[in-house]
Amino acid sequence: MLAGAVDEKDPYTRGHSDRVTRYSLMIAKEMNLPLAFMEILQVSAQLHDVGKIGIEDHILKKPGSLTEEEFEVMKTHTTKGANILRPVTQLAEMLPGIELHHEALDGRGYPYGLKGDQIPLLARVIAVADTFDALTTNRPYQQAHTPDQALGIIKNLAGKRLDPAAVAALLAVYERGEIKIQRFTIKRPVLPPQPQATATAVPAATSAEPTTLERTRV
Repeated sequence: MLAGAVDEKDPYTRGHSDRVTRYSLMIAKEMNLPLAFMEILQVSAQLHDVGKIGIEDHILKKPGSLTEEEFEVMKTHTTKGANILRPVTQLAEMLPGIELHHEALDGRGYPYGLKGDQIPLLARVIAVADTFDALTTNRPYQQAHTPDQALGIIKNLAGKRLDPAAVAALLAVYERGEIKIQRFTIKRPVLPPQPQATATAVPAATSAEPTTLERTRV
């Protein structure tokens, strides 16, 4: 119910919690993690973004990059979510995945800047699933990548931000064809006809698409 409320709050992430849960369980199964772990993972992944209920719409739905101040607000969704659920004693084991899924192996994540094995496996698995879904769905601030593009970015983040074993598990599952991404349509502006040039045109400069996730809103 709470996860559904988050998805309804932001139409761009509708279904996000369900997909992250599905990908997380696929990763955990590939890693041969025990059933008890997967039961905790299922609930934690479903509720991982519940704290976004407390993020203002003008930040959550902003079409474009966040300012430094806005990003600091966005980052609070992890602790907000954990604090919302902390009074529920039955969810105590699920809290690390909710609170810590934006931590990074290199210590550059949030909210606490944990490193390596300081980050619980629960959060490391959800982080990989969360990143994959964020990259393969349209958001106000980015167009969806293809699965292959997304996996290329994720492979580059393995061992830096993301857990290498969880990344390897995601790749294995995808390569077996077990992950199906719904086709998406990228709307591009229709340019008016251009007058024929009478002189040699100078090629326009192109900029490489950023692949870092320093200000991800996943």
